[in-house]
Amino acid sequence: MLKTSMVGRLAAGVTALAAGATTIVAGPTAAFAADVNPKSASAVCGSGFSVVDSFNDDGWAYVYLLYNSRSGENCVVTMKQKNLGTKTRVSAWLETEDNVKSDPGNYEYYAGPVRLKAQGKCVRFGGEVKVNGQVTFYSSPWGHCG
Repeated sequence: MLKTSMVGRLAAGVTALAAGATTIVAGPTAAFAADVNPKSASAVCGSGFSVVDSFNDDGWAYVYLLYNSRSGENCVVTMKQKNLGTKTRVSAWLETEDNVKSDPGNYEYYAGPVRLKAQGKCVRFGGEVKVNGQVTFYSSPWGHCG
């Protein structure tokens, strides 16, 4: 009887954990629903990439960090939310302890993709967008170590 009870509790705990994990995974991807940009970060980074973190700068831009578990690559894209279709200053960057890549320029929809292999390393990512002469900038803390 004790064993059956413990198995039942363990199964319930695993089910609750799985439901929680689904919620966590769905969190950053939920930002896609709010995008006005017709492009998507997943499509820009390519097959196998999934959103692991994101930042929304009050409707100016979304900065997405994606990861591909097969290739061990991270990918960053800054998706504009204002002045779509008009070339304006936008950038995306990704950093490990020993490497930095960026994609600054005048783009219609997004900057990136910026990709780096980061297996066994921590990353920092960010982006910038200029709208009507005002610049907004995001830089994440170090994290997503693995």
